[in-house]
Amino acid sequence: MNTYDFVHLSLHALGGKIEGKTKFQKMVYFLGEMTGELENLGYRAHFYGPYSDEVAESISRLKILGFIDQTVATAGSINSRGFEVARYDFNLNEVGQIIANEKTKKYPEVWLELKKSVAILMAKAIDYIKLSIAAKIFFMLGEKKDNMSSIEDLKKMARSFGWSISDEQIIEAADFLKTIGLVKLTV
Repeated sequence: MNTYDFVHLSLHALGGKIEGKTKFQKMVYFLGEMTGELENLGYRAHFYGPYSDEVAESISRLKILGFIDQTVATAGSINSRGFEVARYDFNLNEVGQIIANEKTKKYPEVWLELKKSVAILMAKAIDYIKLSIAAKIFFMLGEKKDNMSSIEDLKKMARSFGWSISDEQIIEAADFLKTIGLVKLTV
């Protein structure tokens, strides 16, 4: 399965809509891990945690093909660089749903795993900021080269990626990762 099909099916499994690019990137990251497809999705360290150019390109492709509708939500605020802060929301439209339904037949095993994984994630729903921090923690655990056994080890590694994470955020993220079955231990 390629990234484009996985992204399309992920959006379908998420009920056809998602609020925000960052949240979608992190949801696909966790869905990739939970379904065994993560290695194929091209994730790397980025400002807001794991990010995939391939996932972003797949979203663009879905939009260009007319399978998703995108809306922009703004509050009129400006960030420190002078750009308007906006959230991009995506909705799988009728045509996109028809095509996604065909893909569920083409990839039935992945589709079943996606549905189970979405149910687990949605049962433990957290906001996109906490989701991003949990993704950072899980990414770092996958990148570790030795035994990281403390919050200080995780904070040090986070700084190497340019991320700032508090003790409380690490503990909360570890609890989330444990509840969705991605880690067995708590920090």
